[in-house]
Amino acid sequence: MKGYRVSRQMEPGYISWLNARLEAYIEKFSSSDVIVQENIDLKAEHTYKVREEILDIGRSLGLGDEDLRLAEAVALLHDIGRFEQYSRYRTFADHKSEDHGALGVKVIQGEGLVEGLEVEEAAVIIRTVGAHNRAELPDETTGRGLFFLKLLRDADKVDILRVVTEYYQNAENGRKRSIELGLSDDNRVSDNVYEALMNGRVARMKDLETLNDFKLLQIGWVYDLNFPRTFQLVRERKYLRKIRAALPRGSVQIDNIYDRAFRHLSRGEERF
Repeated sequence: MKGYRVSRQMEPGYISWLNARLEAYIEKFSSSDVIVQENIDLKAEHTYKVREEILDIGRSLGLGDEDLRLAEAVALLHDIGRFEQYSRYRTFADHKSEDHGALGVKVIQGEGLVEGLEVEEAAVIIRTVGAHNRAELPDETTGRGLFFLKLLRDADKVDILRVVTEYYQNAENGRKRSIELGLSDDNRVSDNVYEALMNGRVARMKDLETLNDFKLLQIGWVYDLNFPRTFQLVRERKYLRKIRAALPRGSVQIDNIYDRAFRHLSRGEERF
């Protein structure tokens, strides 16, 4: 069945329909291979957690019911490309497979998941899913589309921080290459990563050489948060401290990066 038919507004029934369609779609990727199923489950759980986070942040901004439903739809669909990506390539690394945002757009259109919505709402969903994983906000995205893109990127980061900190705290259970992106585990911090983070910029994925770089990139996400509630959530859940605990001690570079990011986080809510 394709296309949920609505009149002119995003109705509550669309979200129920979309949720059922998403569950059925994910079920198609179920596998008897334990590792494969574990990674499918990881992304399914992440999807539903991002929905919780985006609604939390949206309510903190006073969004009305229709905008909250649009935010919920964006969250449910934002990583729909991940399932096909992992099934086809056995990796979540875009640079080793294909852009999961662009792949998600293909899935949404192929499955008819925005058919019947108003043109504007369908466009917001498509553009947000397609751009949510870009290193920087696209210049061509403005107004309502830009708002929902920022909202999703914040919610996505908050839950990825949950995923990685839980993983780092349970390192004794073994390493997962799907989370670590196959990066080497040594004590180096790459020059480009250090330079970016010390200048208050998010490090670029293409500059990551080590697992330390990857963890520091996550600390540097504080430079790309957009709403007061997001800063509050990251601070209250102590995500930066948890990542710092998973990094080597005695590194001046790591200490410098952490201290700068922590100061930025502490002042984050004051900026609004």
